[in-house]
Amino acid sequence: MLSIITVNHNSSSLLKECFSSIVSTIGNESFEFFVVDSGSKEEDVNNLLNLKGDNVKIILNSENIGYTRAINTGLRNARGDFILITNPDVFYMSGSIKIMLNALATFPRCGAVGPKTWWNKKMTFLLPFSELVTPYRMCKSEIIKVSRAMTEVTLRGWIKKTLRYWLSEKPLRQEMLSGACIMTTKKVLDVVGSFDEIFPLYFEDTDWCLRVRKAGYNLFMVPQANIIHYYNQSAKQDMEASQEKFNYSLDKYLNKHFKSLLFLIHQIQKLQKLTNNKVSAMYNDKGILTIPPVFTFRDDSKKLFLLSPADSLIPSAGSFFQGNSFEIPGDLWDCLGEGRYFVKVLTLDRVKVCGSWSWLKEKGKP
Repeated sequence: MLSIITVNHNSSSLLKECFSSIVSTIGNESFEFFVVDSGSKEEDVNNLLNLKGDNVKIILNSENIGYTRAINTGLRNARGDFILITNPDVFYMSGSIKIMLNALATFPRCGAVGPKTWWNKKMTFLLPFSELVTPYRMCKSEIIKVSRAMTEVTLRGWIKKTLRYWLSEKPLRQEMLSGACIMTTKKVLDVVGSFDEIFPLYFEDTDWCLRVRKAGYNLFMVPQANIIHYYNQSAKQDMEASQEKFNYSLDKYLNKHFKSLLFLIHQIQKLQKLTNNKVSAMYNDKGILTIPPVFTFRDDSKKLFLLSPADSLIPSAGSFFQGNSFEIPGDLWDCLGEGRYFVKVLTLDRVKVCGSWSWLKEKGKP
């Protein structure tokens, strides 16, 4: 049996769409679907209770107990040998669950698997691989901002690795998987343990994947399994609160795994103040936008469009296209929260930059 566990916090509409996609793709596989509600509004809870099926189990909490604690509540009640932990804002494409189940059962020393992940339902934008946070990588991400040359060299290396990830037709071993969709087994959880509740939200998946690999298991991305992840829709509702939770969990994560390097981490934090906005001048500013921008080019060669809230573009979402113009799809534009965004477009043959732009999307703009 497959036990599927998700958490709801005022996101019942997305969750119902997630459930429908699971039902349509899971076939004859026996499953149970646990929804742990974490202090949602009454209207959202009522909408949630409309989910039908003997295999649907809803656990209500009168207060927001945090994402990690809610997931662990579901895990304690799960009866399946296989476990799927999913965000409510995920849509499963045909065959994806069966493909991941098969991979989990056949790959060598497999601790968990995840799918190829798209950002929008039209499947035009791919989300990048997940990367473990380390003090070394934190330091590197700030140092490269000191000069344009360092930024471009580092970005070129990241793009090379990302293209391998996005274009691979074979399963790839990963250092971590996104918590939006992780499939594992009861056996692995018995060895490694569930999510650590010191992380109420964010970094619970990073910490867990690190523990899985330390226990000698492998993690795989299975490219034949595809999902749509309406990325960060819950966080978009309150960006400031989400950032506070992110910073809190980051501190907990660094203290847990890299305590001996706290001095270096503090120096990185000082470096962040010195390097802030050193790279942004590399972009042509489009100002404040209220509709999806259109980008034009001199030729119609095959290109890669990179989009990120980080001026280094590491990490970025990406879209492959061919032509002399490109417009950000409306469904993706609607998913973007307020803030500044950065874009680079590169030719695929020589990975040469043919345009760099930035713009500001403000809160309340469509």
